[in-house]
Amino acid sequence: MTQEKAEQYSEAMMNLASQARSVVRDLNPKNELKYLRVRAKRHEIMVAFDVQFIVIVIQRWTAAGERSAA
Repeated sequence: MTQEKAEQYSEAMMNLASQARSVVRDLNPKNELKYLRVRAKRHEIMVAFDVQFIVIVIQRWTAAGERSAA
């Protein structure tokens, strides 16, 4: 993945994570979002939160029926 693409994903996921955290807190102020998982057609994006950092994992994803037999 190029640096530019990584920065695009990072910015988008940080914005989405911020909005998701706000929604969780609005629903119940005692709760806190710790993990976010987004599955798209080709990728799965997992975001983990901590006080000082955010971890973003992007992996290719295919449905079980689409995988070729090995």
